[in-house]
Amino acid sequence: MERRQLIDTMVKVVTQSLADVHTSTIAKVTAVSGTTISAQPVINRVVNGESVELPTFTEIPPIFLNGGSSSLTMPIAVGDYCLLIFTERCFDRWYNGQDNQSPLEMRMHDYSDGFALVGIQPASGALTIPADMTFTGDLVINGNLTVTGEIQANNVSVPITGDVTVGTISLKTHTHAGVTPGGGISGPPTP
Repeated sequence: MERRQLIDTMVKVVTQSLADVHTSTIAKVTAVSGTTISAQPVINRVVNGESVELPTFTEIPPIFLNGGSSSLTMPIAVGDYCLLIFTERCFDRWYNGQDNQSPLEMRMHDYSDGFALVGIQPASGALTIPADMTFTGDLVINGNLTVTGEIQANNVSVPITGDVTVGTISLKTHTHAGVTPGGGISGPPTP
């Protein structure tokens, strides 16, 4: 009987310890600031058999794709779902620019140390997996755009404030010799 009690006690201690190991949870964005968001977890914790709503977490850095001098950022809106991912240790020193330092606090898998991966969806809002990469929404490109292949555009207006060069011909400075100025409309020659 003592052996069974020891095993039961050990299982209970391990189970209670694992209940405080936070890895990730689903949340809904409640506020957006310049570089962080606030989010309310949408899955309650169960504590002593009772469902407990978690508080809103604040100052969560969102995850964006970036590398080198390039980045892909997207707008985040209140109501978006996100996956909160909790780091193994306190990341405060790293977040404030200090690499290779001991954690500021010894907390582990704590709700205070989360990042938000925004864009997850429940089945009711699931995005269809496309055959081609697609982009929906407004797009701003800061940098050069190189396209190899065709560009197809439907019902598009392209306001251009600079020059457009096709091959070596500038649309801003290109002229034609032997043309008489006038008010008429030019077009293809009639047969």
